[in-house]
Amino acid sequence: MTKLLVFAGTTEGRTLLEALSRQLSRQTYENGLSVFACVATEYGKELLQDGLDGIHIHAGRLTQSEMTALMKEHCFDFVIDTTHPYARVVSESIRMACAESGCKYLRVVRAEGRTLEMERQNCLFFHSHETAANYLDENPGKVLMTIGSKELHHYTNIQDYQHRLFPRVLPMNGVLESCTALGFAGRQLILMQGPFTAEMNAAMIRQINARYLVTKDSGEAGGFNEKYEAAVETGAQLLVIGRAEAEEGLSLKDLVEFLDETCGLTVGDAFMPYSTQLLEASDETQQGDTENAVAEKQNERRTPEQQKQDTGSWFPFFTKISGKSITVVGAGKIAGRRIKTLMNFDCNVTVIAEEAHPEVIQLEEDHRLTLRRKCWETEDISSADYVLAATNDSSINHEIYLECKNRGIPVNVADDKDKSDFYFPGIIRKNGVTVGVTADGKDHGLAKRATRVIAQCLETHLE
Repeated sequence: MTKLLVFAGTTEGRTLLEALSRQLSRQTYENGLSVFACVATEYGKELLQDGLDGIHIHAGRLTQSEMTALMKEHCFDFVIDTTHPYARVVSESIRMACAESGCKYLRVVRAEGRTLEMERQNCLFFHSHETAANYLDENPGKVLMTIGSKELHHYTNIQDYQHRLFPRVLPMNGVLESCTALGFAGRQLILMQGPFTAEMNAAMIRQINARYLVTKDSGEAGGFNEKYEAAVETGAQLLVIGRAEAEEGLSLKDLVEFLDETCGLTVGDAFMPYSTQLLEASDETQQGDTENAVAEKQNERRTPEQQKQDTGSWFPFFTKISGKSITVVGAGKIAGRRIKTLMNFDCNVTVIAEEAHPEVIQLEEDHRLTLRRKCWETEDISSADYVLAATNDSSINHEIYLECKNRGIPVNVADDKDKSDFYFPGIIRKNGVTVGVTADGKDHGLAKRATRVIAQCLETHLE
């Protein structure tokens, strides 16, 4: 029995665990396999649980002593560190725990230089505060500054900095005096003592409507991961001063080959990096016909009945919802996911529900939507341009559907695809590109996997 412990939380970790999960589902390995994964947050656990069968997942940050205890308890053959290269404190703790427990440590590293930079979502890297300040001077938008007070003077040459920059600094008299001397005062100053959770950082970003978050590369002890998570969640651009040093270790591909050769596994058969799939598809289209031409040739060899069976039922229209009113009836887990998606677009969301998921309540407190805690009534949708019926009661959803049909309002019924005029695809947004993914509403698992594939390809190849 081969026992693996994977510290995840990155694209590499997810890709590796998916391959290991497929290995477990095939049940073809000779020596047996047990996989345990650790992620820092419950959100990370939710992401991993989606489609990963046979993987034991622990959510929550572990101290070095807790890591050591876990390794000694399970006697792992290999401990695989796929944490982000900027989480150096975490990697060092994992190394020390492996040394204390006697487990073999394997580090997965990314390519150096620009490739590493491109693979971190929403991040820009600068060698100095001066270069970061020059970038902000040329790009409009409000900025949450989390670099402390001593370096703020580098940013006072930015046009209209007194109104654009929101420094978060320690609540100390000396700090307040130095910030005031630089021209920061009133609501521009955030005087708070950390540590700050990712949720707190995200709330601040939303409160000031920040387009950027500036931070030093301070590692986990300095709250870097929490800032990064908040930036990804809110869509803010993270400006990082300083870069991590190059590490020694294995590429993900080399790690998979090592596991197959050392443990008698066949993980490589279930593993293909998503970037490789994209490049192979690109090579084919460059060498031969275009995709449309290939499809036409394939259709020529099919009977009319076969072609009709392959005809899609859902066409991917992109519709303008800027300024539109969207009413969501229900505020549970499913409604919460769709509401969270809508928060990335310029629309007016009203939620009707007696009880609401904590994330929906937080969005109301952040003034990002209107929450009416009440039973649904027909007049609640009188001014809606679109309606989402997402309660946990199918009879109520059906009533909403009938009322929308009478009023001519497009409706999405969460528990009945056939009643829906539209439905939510998997959505990826990257550098101004928006992609919607669907499997015709027939295979949600397939749609989610395709969404992840496309997201990782865009993250890797789209500058």
